[in-house]
Amino acid sequence: MDNFPAIEEVDDLDLIPDEELEETYMERIAGLKEMFPSPVRTGSSHLLGATKSSSLWLYNFVREAIWITTTSAIILALPLAIEVTQIQAQDDLKKARNEKLFEAKV
Repeated sequence: MDNFPAIEEVDDLDLIPDEELEETYMERIAGLKEMFPSPVRTGSSHLLGATKSSSLWLYNFVREAIWITTTSAIILALPLAIEVTQIQAQDDLKKARNEKLFEAKV
């Protein structure tokens, strides 16, 4: 009355206890392939590809934005900073000269 006969294939690996089997991570990942249906594997593959390409795009965008910002700041702000420093140095020299002049007269 059994509609499904019990056919059991015995493999050499079935005779070895599970504790003695050593698998690599790649063998374990390949074994997971049988666990998930094809649409799930395909979807996760597309999601991983989209994530990778989005990450690369974002990395390149941020890298270019930082380059443009720093070079623009150097080109625009460095001459101004140098000029301000020179003006401050001239003012300090004038103050020092005036202090010496006024001290000598008193």
